Amino acid sequence: MATCRKKMLITGVSGLLGNNLAYYFKDEYEILGLYNSHPVIISGVCTEKCDISDGDSIKTIISEFNPSVVIHSASLTNIEQCEMNKDLTKRINVLSTRTLVENLKESDTKLIYISSDAVYDGIKGDFSENDNTNPLNNYGLSKCEGEAEIAKRANSLIFRTNIFGWNIQDKKSLGEWILGELQASRSISGFKDAYFSSIYTMEFARVIDMAIRKNLNGVYNCGSSNSCSKYEFALKIADSFRLDKGLISPIPIDESDLKVKRGKRLTLNVDRLQEVLNYRLPTIEQSIDAFYRDYMCGLLEKIKQDHRIPQQKHTFMPYGRQWIDENDIQAVVRSLRSNRITQGPKVEQFEKALAEYCGVKYAVAVNSGTSALHMACHAAGIKDGNEVITSPITFVASANCVLYCGGKPVFADIQNDTYNINPAEIKGKINPNTKAIIPVHFAGLPCDMEEIRRIADEHGLMIIEDACHALGAEWQDSTERWHKVGSCTHSDMTVFSFHPVKHITTGEGGAIVTNSPSLYEKLLLLRNHGITKKPERFIYKDWAFSSDAEINPWYYEMQELGFNYRITDIQCALGLSQLKKLDSFVSRRREIARIYSNAFRGASFMRTLEEPCSKKSAYHLYVVGIDFEKAGKSRSILMNELKEKGIGTQVHYIPVHLQPYYRNRLGYNPNDYPSAEGSYKRMLSLPIYPGMTDGEAHAVTDAVRGLLRC
Repeated sequence: MATCRKKMLITGVSGLLGNNLAYYFKDEYEILGLYNSHPVIISGVCTEKCDISDGDSIKTIISEFNPSVVIHSASLTNIEQCEMNKDLTKRINVLSTRTLVENLKESDTKLIYISSDAVYDGIKGDFSENDNTNPLNNYGLSKCEGEAEIAKRANSLIFRTNIFGWNIQDKKSLGEWILGELQASRSISGFKDAYFSSIYTMEFARVIDMAIRKNLNGVYNCGSSNSCSKYEFALKIADSFRLDKGLISPIPIDESDLKVKRGKRLTLNVDRLQEVLNYRLPTIEQSIDAFYRDYMCGLLEKIKQDHRIPQQKHTFMPYGRQWIDENDIQAVVRSLRSNRITQGPKVEQFEKALAEYCGVKYAVAVNSGTSALHMACHAAGIKDGNEVITSPITFVASANCVLYCGGKPVFADIQNDTYNINPAEIKGKINPNTKAIIPVHFAGLPCDMEEIRRIADEHGLMIIEDACHALGAEWQDSTERWHKVGSCTHSDMTVFSFHPVKHITTGEGGAIVTNSPSLYEKLLLLRNHGITKKPERFIYKDWAFSSDAEINPWYYEMQELGFNYRITDIQCALGLSQLKKLDSFVSRRREIARIYSNAFRGASFMRTLEEPCSKKSAYHLYVVGIDFEKAGKSRSILMNELKEKGIGTQVHYIPVHLQPYYRNRLGYNPNDYPSAEGSYKRMLSLPIYPGMTDGEAHAVTDAVRGLLRC
C-alpha cells in the first residue's frame, strides 16, 4: 500500500535557494512553495502567492497544508536595498519570520531558518557559532533579528551560510554572473581582500536533508570547508569552465563603488556541523565542480524551463483550452483528502474570493454557467408572459434560460463594430411585457452598461449580465471610473461560467454575483432544492423548535421549487487555485490578441475586433471578420485547411434566432436581425488561451494570411 509523502513548506520559492531546494526535495516530499512578487512554475511542485507577514494568510496555509518541515528562505537579500528601505527589510526579514513562528507554535513542525554570514562583522574570519554576531549593515542586522525570532521555538534549526547556484529568475547569483560575463568575453573585477566560504546550493540542500534526518536543532555555520577571496573564486570558475582568466582583474573592496559596508573576512568555521553530521562538507573547489557538472548535465535549462515554458505541450491548437498546473492538481488532491468533498468549506471560500475579486457583495457558485443563468432569471421573477431582451449572437443558454422560466426571449440586434447588443435596438424591443435585459459581453468585451442601465431604469427593468466570456474584463464610465465586470454597479446580477475554455475553470461550473441581499438569499434557496436550514428564515416555527425552544436538529424547510445546482468542494478547490492566476491568464490572452491584431491590421478583406479605449477585453475569444466571397475561399475550406496545419477554429455563434427551435416554436425568421446575420457569415474564432506561446500565435497568423493570400 502506497504511503503519503511528508509535506515540506518552502518560503521564498521564487528565490535562488528556495527554487533549488524545491527542485532537490520534490521527489521526497510533497512541496508547497510560497512566493510573493515573482510567480514561478516548478514541475512537480505546488507554488502559491502568499505575503507571509499576513498572519491570516500564513495561518490558513499552515492549517490546510500541515507541513512536517518548513524551510524559511524568504528574505530581502539586496544589501543596498536593505540599507535604503529599512521598514521593508524589517517587514520581510523580521516581522514575517515572527509571524511564521507564531503560527507554528502549536505544532511539532521542524522549522529551518536560512540566515547569513553577514551576521558576523568579517574582521577576524573563521567564525564559529560561539563568536559574537556584530553585523556591519542593516541586512546582517535583520538576519540577526530573524534568528532571535526563530530561537523562541524549540524544534528549530538555523543555518548561517553564503550560497551560489542556478537561479530560476533572471537575477543571477555570483557564480552565474561570473560565468555569464566570461562567456561573453567581458572583463570583470574580483575583490582580492574579501574572503568567504560560499557553498553550492545543491550541496547545501544535501546538508539540509541530512540535518532533517538527524533532527538537528540549534545554530550552525554551513559553507564550504575552506575559503577564498572573491577574486580567487572567479579564477576557479574560469578554470572549471575553461574560460579566459585574463579577463579577471583583482581589486581591493575599498576601491569599489559599493555604498554599504561589508565584512572583508566572512569565512565560516564548519567544524561543529561536520562533527554532528559525521560528514565532510565540500571545499569551494568541490562546490564549483558540482556547479559545473550540473551545468553540463543541463540543470540550468531544466530549472529555467520550469519557469518559462507552459506545462502543456500539444501538436494541435484548439480555439480554447484550460491551463492546469501542479498548484491546481495539489489543491484538488487536498480537497479529495479532506473530510468534505461537497457542501463543505471550499464552496464558501471560492464564493468569497470571487466576490472580492469582482468587488461585489455576494457570490453563489453553481454547477454550470447555464444553471447560473436559469437561477438568475428565476430569482428575477421571470415567468409566463414576461419578455427578456438579449443578443442573438451568443450561446443558446443566454436565451434558453428565459424559456426555462416560462418567459419569451426577445432579441435586439448587435453593433457591427463590437458584436455586442446595440442599446438603440434594445429601446425598440421594450413593451409592457418586458421584464429584464440580458446583455452578453461577447468574446470578453464589455457592453455599454452605462447606457443599458439608463434604459432599464427608464422602464423599471432588471439587468442580468451574461459575463460568461468576461471574467477579468473592465470598463470605464462617463466619469472615467473603471469597473470590473461582475461588480454589478450597473446591473442586478452578473453570471459567469467556469467551463474549461473560459478564463478559469472548475471543470464545469458557474456563479451568480449580486449586491442585493434579497436576491442572494433567493439564489441560495434555488441552488439547493429550495431548501433552507436557517432558523431565522423558517416559516413554521412550531415545527422547527422543540418545547424547550431549542431548534430541532433534523428540521429544514423547502420554501421554493428549487433545483440541485450545487457545485462540489473539489471543483471549488480547483476554482480557488485558478482564481489566483486569473489576472495573469487575462494578461496573456491580451498579449496574444495584440500579436493577432498587429498581424492582421490592414490585411485585405479581414476585420479585427478592436477594443475601445474605455474598455479592457478579457479576450475569451479572438474573432476575425473575413469577407469570404472577396477572399475566394469558403469558411469551411479555410477551417479544414487550418485544421490540417494543426490549428483549430470555431464559429461563435450561429445566431440563436436561426436555430430550429426558435424558428419553429417562436416564429423567428432569417433577416430578422441583419447585423447579427451579416456578422455571423464573416466570423471565425482563432486559438487563444494562456498556454499558447508567441511562436504558436505567429504560426496562426502566418497560416491564416498564407491561406487567404493577404
